[in-house]
Amino acid sequence: MAKGLIQHITDSLKSYPAKVFLVENNDRFLYRSDVQDAFGAMGIEIDHGTSMEQRITFEMREPDGLLVLLSQDNANYLEDIKNEAVAIEFSLANYVPSYHIPSLIELDLSMLDKLFRNQPLVSLNRKETQEFIEKLKDEATSSEPEYNLAEFIDRLHVLLHEEEINWAVVSRLIAEGISKTIITPQFGALYDQINQANTAFQDALQTSYPQTKNASAVKKPRIVSKILDYLHFNFREKKIALIVVDGMALWQYELLKTRLPGTKHEEVIYSWLPSITQLSRQAIFRGDIPLSDYRQGPTSEEKLWKMYWKEKGCHAFEVAYQHEKIDLSNIDAVTKLAIVFKDLDDKMHGSSDYADLLMLTKNWMDRSKIAQVIEDLLSKGFTVFLTSDHGNIQAKGWRGLQGREKLGANKSGSRSQRHIEYSEKWLFDEFMENNPDLENSVVKEEQALYFKNDLSFSSNELLVTHGGAHLLEVLVPFVEIKNES
Repeated sequence: MAKGLIQHITDSLKSYPAKVFLVENNDRFLYRSDVQDAFGAMGIEIDHGTSMEQRITFEMREPDGLLVLLSQDNANYLEDIKNEAVAIEFSLANYVPSYHIPSLIELDLSMLDKLFRNQPLVSLNRKETQEFIEKLKDEATSSEPEYNLAEFIDRLHVLLHEEEINWAVVSRLIAEGISKTIITPQFGALYDQINQANTAFQDALQTSYPQTKNASAVKKPRIVSKILDYLHFNFREKKIALIVVDGMALWQYELLKTRLPGTKHEEVIYSWLPSITQLSRQAIFRGDIPLSDYRQGPTSEEKLWKMYWKEKGCHAFEVAYQHEKIDLSNIDAVTKLAIVFKDLDDKMHGSSDYADLLMLTKNWMDRSKIAQVIEDLLSKGFTVFLTSDHGNIQAKGWRGLQGREKLGANKSGSRSQRHIEYSEKWLFDEFMENNPDLENSVVKEEQALYFKNDLSFSSNELLVTHGGAHLLEVLVPFVEIKNES
């Protein structure tokens, strides 16, 4: 299986008996922001800040990832860091030894991947290296190569058998796979692999979700309810815009991100469980645990957003909320702006499968003008944060509710066909007693139940919805977008 350069380096680092690396990198390849983002997608954080910044990063590092601390002198670190770390020297020449390295050091990662996969048997000088690069460029075709399903399966297998599964890395791999195979014959086999991964994810949720809900938001939010605390702690004196795209899954963000301006720092966070709008989006705008008696709607969200920032000391004229109809013409005094795009969720609920939703998503990206909105915000000095309240899933129909089962079954008011909340406990108990085959397919919380596999309370063969605990619904993007300058 042909690996890319970043994946090969990642696998090399994972072979060490440590999760922290003190790295001297004289060719400064690891200092590139695009390189750091690429390693971040593989679960490796790279920090080249001050000693104090690196100390904070070390103390707050992710337990399921690797940390690389860049320094010109590895002897500068304190003993407690040295005791947990491996000190190494990194050079791009160790991974592409056949080339003239100064000719490679600023090439984009796609070209470096081609060079890594096509290394000649003899060393090339500068002229020969540059001629080889031009040859590879000429050979490149505009047609998209067929997605390598075998490589996806192998890579997923490796990730799912690590001692600590990094679900951010897994979900990014899955998102890329979905976005590239939806309308191909490979999609069915790929989706089967995703459901197998979800089985492991459900096991992880049982132990990790309670801690995730209470995790610190200083470094990054781990869950939607911590987004506002993260923004307040890190950007309280800056102009920020939080854009929430209702129902946008990670695979849809994969399609969208190539159209967006600015430089992007991408994270994967958890939606609230169950992944219904009135809980998860409420959690975003409340900045806290959602309440069960909340009435979902733009008016409620605006009130929560403004209340949060008022309590943090912001003036009323500094805080604004917009829903669907976006107007950026009079926001010079605004420093905390929230924008909600709702119609992608409407398109999702109207889709019979992911092939439908793929076409509707591409249409939405054009008609919503979201890229232009972000560009305008960046030009006005905002740092933009893009996220979603929940993802979505191509689900199979278990069956629809029948007769007495419908009585009091929609207490939450959710449109989801993967989540039921009964108004009375006896109705919930009666439903579960009459349907024991659901026991291993659902999560039960008080008078609510929701699917953790790919079933739905529907008679349709396939439909696209949300509201359960499947990894495609729960893991969503959280992206910081800055002006490229």
